[in-house]
Amino acid sequence: MWVYLLYKVGEFFSCFLPSSLAYWVAKRLADLCFLIPIGKYRSYKKAVVHNVCLVLGKDKKDPLVRETALGVYRNFAKYLREFLWLPGLDQNRCFGMVTPLGAENLDCALSKKKGVILLSIHFGNWEWGGLSLALSGYKVNFLVRPHENKRTDRLFNHIREKKRIKVIPLTRLKEGIKVLKRNEILAILADENLEQTMKAKLFSQEVDIPAGPFRLARRTKAVITPAFIVRNRWDGRQRGIVEAPLEVKKGESEEKDLQEAVNSFIQIVEDYLRYYPDHWLLLEPKGEFKK
Repeated sequence: MWVYLLYKVGEFFSCFLPSSLAYWVAKRLADLCFLIPIGKYRSYKKAVVHNVCLVLGKDKKDPLVRETALGVYRNFAKYLREFLWLPGLDQNRCFGMVTPLGAENLDCALSKKKGVILLSIHFGNWEWGGLSLALSGYKVNFLVRPHENKRTDRLFNHIREKKRIKVIPLTRLKEGIKVLKRNEILAILADENLEQTMKAKLFSQEVDIPAGPFRLARRTKAVITPAFIVRNRWDGRQRGIVEAPLEVKKGESEEKDLQEAVNSFIQIVEDYLRYYPDHWLLLEPKGEFKK
């Protein structure tokens, strides 16, 4: 209950505080949570530090790891502020802050009439990336893992749906298949560890990647388009980038086809993480924890 109330308070201040002040408050709260983690937030910090070590190839005692991990916290706070700000954000202001790039890649994928899986990870403000496409006229659907708190789940989905985003819970995957058959966009995050996973090398370390999006693409012949949103460190403006389409082959060996697609996607992920390590907002560890 208290988590839901905190989100409602955050929504109020995000919409009515001056933007610069709202960002300042968000960053200070991030600093506090990073310096004094309590309860489950200790495990969140441990996971963030571990993932930063994975990307940078450095020990957790390295000053750069601490600096980057703090940057992750601050970016996560900015993401939450911006998401809760959506009810008070009009279309013109949104496009003033987010520039969609790579629309030609998305149009190419949609031209195949098999539907598009917009595949990303917890990177930057992924919500705004999908929103910018929806406001550009594309039919965007989010496949999401429901929050444990039902009120929080309803709040998040209500905010999304008010901005032309249709929400499909993971428990109703058949709806996602129907969306693809209608040649619409199904947005999925591919860095959460769900039940069915495949192994892949991320910065030379073996990690688990959900097989679901790639298996779904192979089954429905949908086209995968990797997508990421990048924040400018100086002015806060963001670019939503859609990469070239990635098709999952349908040869004799399903596992081989899936593995090739996973490897291709991970190579793109590596490039973004290498240049923007503080954008990876995942609160669970990838690979094995370093001692």
